Amino acid sequence: MFDKIWQFLKQLFQRIFRTNRPISTPQQPPTLTDAEFEAKLMELLEGVNDGWGSSDVKGFLIAKGLRDTELADWLRRFGERLLAIDGETASTDSVSSLQELARRLELLRGICGGELGEAAGNVAREILVKFPISPVEDGEGEGEVDGEAEAWKKRGNEQLDEKDYEGAIASYDKALKIKPDYDVAWYNRGVVLYTLGKLEEAIASFDKAL
Repeated sequence: MFDKIWQFLKQLFQRIFRTNRPISTPQQPPTLTDAEFEAKLMELLEGVNDGWGSSDVKGFLIAKGLRDTELADWLRRFGERLLAIDGETASTDSVSSLQELARRLELLRGICGGELGEAAGNVAREILVKFPISPVEDGEGEGEVDGEAEAWKKRGNEQLDEKDYEGAIASYDKALKIKPDYDVAWYNRGVVLYTLGKLEEAIASFDKAL
C-alpha cells in the first residue's frame, strides 16, 4: 500500500515542483534538492510506520547528514503547495493517499519533538481538514458480524450523523466489547475521534481497523 501511495505522491511532487530547484529561504539555503528531500521523507515515514521511536528518528537524521530544522522548513513549504490541490476534482485514490500521508505525518509528530514534529503535525492536520475522512457506511467491508455488535455500530452511525460524538464513541465501544475485531466499528470510531481533534487516538483506532 505504501508503494502505491508514494507512486502517486512522486507524480504529485513532479507536478508541484516542475523543476529540480530546491525550495529555499534567504536565511538558510537548503543543502538538498526537492527530489532528495522527498526520498528522505519517504524513508523516514516508512520507518516511523514500522515502529521507530524518537532515537531512531534522530539516528536517521544524523546518518543522512540532515538537520531536523532543515527538513521541517522544506516540509512546511511542501505542505503549502500540496494544499493547493483542488479538493473537488481530486480522485478517490489521490484523497486516500493524502489521508495516509497525513496519518504517517501525525505518527512522526507523536514521536518527534521540535520544529520537525510541529511541522509534520501541522501539515497532517491541514491535509485532513481539506480532505476529511468519511465514516464507512453500513455493510461496507463487513463479513459475518454478531447481531448485537452490529446494532450498536448502527446506533453509533446514527449518533455520528446527529453529531452526538460522545454518544457515538460509547456505542462503538459497546460494539467492540462484543466483537473486538470489528473493523468497521474501529474505523468509524476513528472518524469520530478525528472530528473531535483527537488525532493520536483516531490513528490508534484506524490502525486497529487495519
